[in-house]
Amino acid sequence: MKALKHVAGLLAAALALSVTPLDSRAADADGAFRMLVFSKTLGYRHTSIENGIRALRELGRVNGFAVDATEDSGAISSANLIRYRAVVFLSVTGDVLNPDQQAAFKGYVLNGGGFAAIHGAVYGPLACMDQWAWYGEMFCCAFKNHSGIVPATVGIEDPSHLSTAGLPVRWQRTDEWYNFNGTPRGRAHVLATVDESTYSGGSMGGDHPIAWCRSVGKGRMWYTAMGHTESSFSEPLFLQHLLGGIRYVAGIRPPESIPTQETHASLAWRREAGAVALLQGPQVVWQFNFGANVTKPHFHPVALPGGPVLTWDRPADHPWHRAVWFSWKFINGVNYWEEDPKTGVAQGQTAWHEPQVEIRPDFSARIVIDLGYRPATNAHPVLNERRVIEISPPDKAGAYRQDWAMIFTAGGEDVVLDRTPLPGEPGGQPWGGYAGLSVRLSPEITDPRAITTRGPVEFADGKFRGAATAADYSGSFGGREAGIAILDWPTNLNSPSPWYVISEAPMHYFSPAVICYRPHTLKAGQQMSLRYRVIMHPGRWSEGQLSEASGHYTSVSP
Repeated sequence: MKALKHVAGLLAAALALSVTPLDSRAADADGAFRMLVFSKTLGYRHTSIENGIRALRELGRVNGFAVDATEDSGAISSANLIRYRAVVFLSVTGDVLNPDQQAAFKGYVLNGGGFAAIHGAVYGPLACMDQWAWYGEMFCCAFKNHSGIVPATVGIEDPSHLSTAGLPVRWQRTDEWYNFNGTPRGRAHVLATVDESTYSGGSMGGDHPIAWCRSVGKGRMWYTAMGHTESSFSEPLFLQHLLGGIRYVAGIRPPESIPTQETHASLAWRREAGAVALLQGPQVVWQFNFGANVTKPHFHPVALPGGPVLTWDRPADHPWHRAVWFSWKFINGVNYWEEDPKTGVAQGQTAWHEPQVEIRPDFSARIVIDLGYRPATNAHPVLNERRVIEISPPDKAGAYRQDWAMIFTAGGEDVVLDRTPLPGEPGGQPWGGYAGLSVRLSPEITDPRAITTRGPVEFADGKFRGAATAADYSGSFGGREAGIAILDWPTNLNSPSPWYVISEAPMHYFSPAVICYRPHTLKAGQQMSLRYRVIMHPGRWSEGQLSEASGHYTSVSP
């Protein structure tokens, strides 16, 4: 117990926040909130429950909220739940609630209550409340089985969330790792995954969520599948994870935006082999990846200060999608875009030299990188590129921009830049027409919307093609609205850009697809330049805002 108090004391020093109730629910005299820990079991009983109750009580004591603990199902009543701003189900197992208690708990959550579930409290056979469909709908999947208690690596997907901020991006810990009968991704906000290549007993493949959250009516739910072992509840990082989850469901949010001067005081650079990143505290605002382990240089994660993460790198449906990246499709008939699923290598090789990266005291940056495109059978590139990317610091609202300038030079022979043919062309495909600068948005996006400078995008079978000087793709990411805009330069090939936009979950993608409508031949030794501005911004942009940004960009001298 002394060790637990010591750990919680360290957490209090590192994580203490002022807690202000959102409403009169569960308000104590000192302005803190009250939380109920429910740990009844009718099935398997975890030996870690008692440790968990002690740890949660201690977290409450040192962080200013009151904790009640019970195994009495009668506490789940409308009259009692109104006292609490958050309810934690700690490895609850079995069908522990009768119909009246189910109705009370459902009403509590839908009307603004916070619900956090730990480990065994997930829906499913041999887990919790597997006869209550609504409980299962909250989790978006069900418990299936688990590994042994083994070490594994947890990958943090959203380093800006209250429950994952400050955790190692690759978090090494020992636990019992749950498998589920499906994924919550697309319906819930995935916070962390477990890497099945680092342990035995995983059965979900390359995308194995292990912690997630979502809005439920006016309330919030948060789940971590970790916490099987007794020692979990004396791990500082796991307790930090729990504290953040509790604060999330209780309605305590990180700041929506940060003024420039204050932001700069908390920004920092991180340079490591193969990557450079701008950080705000523990969160990555943006990271440029160019190491030997990547197939194309790209940006990921791309986020706003304070969150959320806007991009998705290597999704399971298209693992060659690299968040924010540039790639040709066919060069002289060789495919540089898609990679062999077995080898991870494309027919056409994109190679590059170590970039020149200038990071500045005002938190702007300049990246210069030379690339070469060659078939796997060639020793020399058929096309060379010099790419210069200027990145601004975040402004007062948290928005920032990337200015891309690319000069392509054909080698000793003509170069034909081509794409998959469009519907109606010989060999045409519904997905034809793409190549160039591209953005793959986070699977956590909800209510996605796209606009161009010509108005709202109207999708046909989830796809849109049309010319415009700029496009913007926005949505809600974990409850916060944000978007990415791409602005075309007027001297680009085929300007105004022929956009290719997709909105069919989980594919949210857009690109100024420079050769969408026809191939382009670059004569031997000839050069071609492309320029774009990419803007990450909070909120949703209107057509007027997009047009204003486009006009400002094109009014600047080259």
